[in-house]
Amino acid sequence: MIQNLKLYFAFLGASLKKMMEYRIDFLIGTFSQLTFQIIELIFIWIIFQNTDAIAGWNFQQLLLLYGVMMLALSVNELLFDSTYDIGRKFIRKGKFDTILLRPVHPLISVLGESQSSSSMSYVILSIILIVTMLIKLEISMTFWLLLKILYFGILGGFIIGGIQTIFSITGFWTYKSNEVVWSVFQMHKLAQYPIEIYNKFVRILISFILPFAFASYFPTLDYLFENQSNLFFVVPCITITVWLIAISAWNWALKQYRSTGN
Repeated sequence: MIQNLKLYFAFLGASLKKMMEYRIDFLIGTFSQLTFQIIELIFIWIIFQNTDAIAGWNFQQLLLLYGVMMLALSVNELLFDSTYDIGRKFIRKGKFDTILLRPVHPLISVLGESQSSSSMSYVILSIILIVTMLIKLEISMTFWLLLKILYFGILGGFIIGGIQTIFSITGFWTYKSNEVVWSVFQMHKLAQYPIEIYNKFVRILISFILPFAFASYFPTLDYLFENQSNLFFVVPCITITVWLIAISAWNWALKQYRSTGN
């Protein structure tokens, strides 16, 4: 496992260097993603021009929730962005056959080629939102709280990445997995709002089937009310479970793989 992790970070480092080679493109991508997120924040602001709270959450609390999700997304985009391209970039073009020749699990090679300019915009926005809302909500920024925010942010990113990895196996049959992965990924937006506004089916969906809520909603409850005492142990268990499913799904899909003959 240690050797595989070393190889993964070596692949990831090389991929990021390749992305940074085109600096103007990187800056434009970061700026465009940041602009898109600001537009979403403006939409939330417009909503609160007509109401004081949503499911008991005021404007500052909702922005804190949004920032917590952005932090998890920054980790996800940095480490697992390549899950979108397994079919189009790797399998369809025959690159996956080359990866199979490496003495390392193919999933490590694929994830190691993540290249996302949006991860930087997510980091910038999440830090600004979280710090600003903590101050406005008069929540003391203790070392323990900052450690928890970092802890849950990283685990949240791995939860989202694990979900994407599970659905990325569709690329082995469709040869174009990005639409499927993107559609599932967009469900994270449901966890940017209090889950109390949804019906029972949606709450179960984003809490236990596709557990996006554990990347944002439940950690935010802990920051606001400090009544989620078991969360520190529950979230890593969910993260491990998601990745056990993801790795099992990948190993099964590998056995079904047929080269495109490119």
